[in-house]
Amino acid sequence: MVRDITINGHILNATKLTLLVALSISLVCQLGCGDAPLPGVRPQAPELETIEIVAQREAGEAGEVAQKVPAEPVSPQADAKPAEPPLDPTVGVDALLAMRLPSEELSVGWIRLFDGQSMMGWRNAGNANWKVEDGTLLANEGDPGLLCTSVRFSDYELMLEYKGTDTTNSGIFLRTPTVPKDPEKDCFELNIAPPSNPFPTGSLVGRAKVGEQVDEPESGEWHTLHALVDRDRVQAWVNGQQSVDYNDTTNLTNGLIGLQFREGAIRFRNIRIRPITYAILPAKDLKDFNEPAGETKAELNDQGSLTLTGGKGHLELLQPHANCCIQFAAQTLVENVNSGLFFRCIPGEDMNGYECQIHHGFKEDRRRPVDAGMGAIFRRQNAKAVLSDASEKAYVTIIADGPLISTWVNGVQVVDWEDTRAPNANPRKGLRLEAGTIMLQGHDPTCKVRFDSLSICPLP
Repeated sequence: MVRDITINGHILNATKLTLLVALSISLVCQLGCGDAPLPGVRPQAPELETIEIVAQREAGEAGEVAQKVPAEPVSPQADAKPAEPPLDPTVGVDALLAMRLPSEELSVGWIRLFDGQSMMGWRNAGNANWKVEDGTLLANEGDPGLLCTSVRFSDYELMLEYKGTDTTNSGIFLRTPTVPKDPEKDCFELNIAPPSNPFPTGSLVGRAKVGEQVDEPESGEWHTLHALVDRDRVQAWVNGQQSVDYNDTTNLTNGLIGLQFREGAIRFRNIRIRPITYAILPAKDLKDFNEPAGETKAELNDQGSLTLTGGKGHLELLQPHANCCIQFAAQTLVENVNSGLFFRCIPGEDMNGYECQIHHGFKEDRRRPVDAGMGAIFRRQNAKAVLSDASEKAYVTIIADGPLISTWVNGVQVVDWEDTRAPNANPRKGLRLEAGTIMLQGHDPTCKVRFDSLSICPLP
């Protein structure tokens, strides 16, 4: 016999309470998922461990985590959509759209590190007065220090423009910590300094001095700096003239990118980076993937592009990744497509990972996306603005670096988010730092999306 329940003097009808609980469980169960090698792209992946090897090695670690962080029942609101935030008046949508890179640059992986209107993606590691002024990053007062990217990079090509004065002493710090102590050991400092400096503009401080054939940059003018950091080799150019070609022996494999204020005003603009990745797609076959799961169907065309159709499900990449840069190009082939790329997924489970959203929809304003927006981390952080269009191919970059996740759409950053939740093996419920698989989503029977490229760069 079912009895009524009394709580704080109030009688709850047992039959109605039972129906309410059943309805809540039903609602929880219905929560679904979010609505040839190119230059600089390595032809194939380095030798990585398979899911089985990682699982065996980390089984003990996972057990320890489970003991330290006991699983708790998930309330109906645990994975619910966040409340829609107010429109941000500081986001200039037209200017962001104008900052999108051309397809010939996007197709080889270029993205912008500075959107011209905000310091999104940057962290001030000192107390210099870094600010945005007239579409530039400017510092002219304060103690020496760095303005650093929020996430690390490993192998890459970097291009930017700078303007200084005749007293400016600044630099670009490559593979650096936030507070480097010795440029001969813990970073590569590409110097900006007068010719009287022991390491003039274009030199690597403490490592390699600029060649005599490089013309001295004039103060008060815009100049270009170009760096190629690939494994243990660092090359640099000043206004198109090669200044150094250096082979490293200190085993620096990754780090932040830092802009230095030291002495004299310094401005930077047009800061772009091209991560060096290895290609998964285009492909001749699907040997790097598991069989499609659920109702999703996967088909390669003659160009090696991958099209997903059929309904809810996913296609899982075999090799797991933890910290990494992921780049892909996707074309939605029907209206109102909702898809996504999931990463750090629990291997073999149905898209239990972080989701980078594929959805071009927006309401009255591109700052008001439908289902979080293209490049959003679904149910975690909406895209700053929808910078893609359903009729065109979209280029997306994801960098997952510990709890920090950043994304770019068509070369412009739209997400800079830190996962501050408690640790959990399932990223839908909490912070996951462990390696996991990458999954391409088939969302519903109307979904039809083509992935033309997919490449990855691990972050050691």
